[in-house]
Amino acid sequence: MKTVLKMICLLLALALLCGCAAVPAAPEKTEAAGEGNAPVDDPAPAIETAVTVTLSGDGLNSEQQELVTDLLTRWYRFIGAFAEQDFAPLFSDSDQARTHAAACRTLSAIRAAAPEDLHLMDCAVSLHVDSVTEDETGLTATVTEDTLMHFAATAHVDSYLYAMPHIFRFAETAEGWRIAHHEADDNPFFSYTDDPEGDTDANLDTLLANIAARPAPADPTPAPETDHPYDRAAALAYMTEYADHRNPEWYAYDAAGGNCMNFGSQVLLAGGIPMDAVGDATWRWLAPFNTTGSFINVNDFEEYARTNTGFGLVATVGPDDGAGQVGDLLLLGIDGPRHTTVISGFVTDEGGSAVDYLLCSNTTNYRDFPAAAYYYTSRTLVKIHGWND
Repeated sequence: MKTVLKMICLLLALALLCGCAAVPAAPEKTEAAGEGNAPVDDPAPAIETAVTVTLSGDGLNSEQQELVTDLLTRWYRFIGAFAEQDFAPLFSDSDQARTHAAACRTLSAIRAAAPEDLHLMDCAVSLHVDSVTEDETGLTATVTEDTLMHFAATAHVDSYLYAMPHIFRFAETAEGWRIAHHEADDNPFFSYTDDPEGDTDANLDTLLANIAARPAPADPTPAPETDHPYDRAAALAYMTEYADHRNPEWYAYDAAGGNCMNFGSQVLLAGGIPMDAVGDATWRWLAPFNTTGSFINVNDFEEYARTNTGFGLVATVGPDDGAGQVGDLLLLGIDGPRHTTVISGFVTDEGGSAVDYLLCSNTTNYRDFPAAAYYYTSRTLVKIHGWND
């Protein structure tokens, strides 16, 4: 069954190219999926994603409301079933329709190439209109999205997307209201690079190559000795509590480049890793603009984790070899680290062996979301061992 599913997913990818509990132990790792598989002649089964979209809040007329809910419905049906949806009837700008479809093709191809089945069985999308403004260019609405998803490989896991901001600009045309522009604060939107000749994301080849080049799961290597262990249960409790909102005791950097590394640093603190102002490699936060880059910046943190000696964090940094544990950081990107996530659990196959991670993150706000479902496919694992005096 696993072999058949893997080949189905690879074929789809090629086609798309034209609460606090005890910390779960990492399940036993399996061999690299797909090695030695025989060709599959049977076509992929028809899959339909059950999508429900609700919209609350005032300021939009019924036609505009329908455009918003229809767009999100088509988006999730596309990336849920890896099946084309027509966005053209919703937009006044044909390029907007084309790039939305291209972004969905990219996400679908990424998910089809994953070792687990990332078709969406169902998702419940809750939208709220936060504000509506009107000027000479038309009408603009800001909308917030919360979505609950169930992937085929993790049907028992509630995967959440929280507080995703959308911006809709509407234009009145001869055929009625249409969406003139739409964007969301999510990776497929702000990392998308248009390739108009191919109607696709120019990053797609790199994103798929990252998946193909990912090393097979490795046996755990002996961890270095530390003076103090990392409290993974406490780290898990913190990340699951604050995946959907910001801890008011901390400044949030969402409007200053993103809060992902700030969130990851807070998780490490919750797990007992102390701030470090000793030596050349430092990691501390005193005030919103009195902090080291390593506390709030992905690349600066990677450098700190890689080079720190003596007092403070003890970590191993390298390509993801499948040996991550709950509380470890997984740095994601297109061609290197750009976004920080934290491992909250595991995706397992039918035999109970781990094939992927579940992640929590800020900006975008996810809880227990499959790592392979992310737009970003470059992975750097920061293995947290503990800390030294």
